[in-house]
Amino acid sequence: MKILLVDDEIVALNALKKRVDWLQYGFSEVLTAQDAASARALLGKNVVDLILCDIEMPGEDGLSLVEYIRGAYPDTACIMVTCHADFSYIKRSMKSQVIDYILKPIDYEELNGLLAQFAKEKEKAATRQDIARIVEQVQEQREDPADSQQNRISCVKSYIEEHIREKIYVEDLAELIHVNDQYLMRIFKRETGKSLTEYITERRIHLAGNLLKDSNYTINFIADCVGCENYSYFTKLFKKYTGFTPREYRNQFGKR
Repeated sequence: MKILLVDDEIVALNALKKRVDWLQYGFSEVLTAQDAASARALLGKNVVDLILCDIEMPGEDGLSLVEYIRGAYPDTACIMVTCHADFSYIKRSMKSQVIDYILKPIDYEELNGLLAQFAKEKEKAATRQDIARIVEQVQEQREDPADSQQNRISCVKSYIEEHIREKIYVEDLAELIHVNDQYLMRIFKRETGKSLTEYITERRIHLAGNLLKDSNYTINFIADCVGCENYSYFTKLFKKYTGFTPREYRNQFGKR
C-alpha cells in the first residue's frame, strides 16, 4: 500500500514520516507533498490507499483537496490533521467521508491506533475479495469433472499462499470449495501425500527461510509474517523442519 502525507510545514512533514513505522501497517511507500497541487500531481501518478492531510495550508486548503479526492479517487481514504478543533472543519470532513480527524501536535499513540484499524479493515476487505474470487474459480472449475479434484486442491493451495500470515482453519478451506472438512483432508492427503497441517507448516517454514536469507527483518517480525505469533514456538518449529534455529539459519545462509 501507499500513503501520502500532505503538510506545508516541512519540519512537521519530516517528523511524521520518520516517527511512524509505516511498514508495520502495510505501507511499502510513503509519499509527501507540501501543497495541494503537489498532492494532486502525485495522485495522478500513484494508486494511493490513504492520505494524511493537514487542513490549514496556503492556497488550496486540505478540506478542498479532500473534497476533490473524494470525487476523483473514491477508493482513497483520508485522515485530516489540524491545529484547531473547529466544528465547521469537522462538518466538512464528515461530508467528505474522512476516516477521522486528529489534532496537532499529533498524538502518535492515537495515530498508530487509526493506522492499525485502517490496515485491519483493508485486510478484511482483501480477504472478502479473495474468497469471492476463489469461490468463483471453484464454480467455474466444477464444470469440468475430469480434473475437479485437482482444481479444488489448487484453489486451497492458492488460498493458503495468499493468507499464510494468518490463522488458517480447515473449516474455512472446506467451505471455500463447498465440501466438508473431513472430505477435504482426505482428498488433500491423497492428492499431495501430505496432511493439510503439514502442508501449511511447510509453506510457513519455506517463506520464513526465504525472509531470513534475503532480508534484514527481525526474527520476531518474520515469525509474525508467517503466522507464528509466539517466538518460542516459531523457533522450535523452524528447527524441527530445518535442523537450524532461525538465527543459525540466517548466519549460515543469509546474505553477507
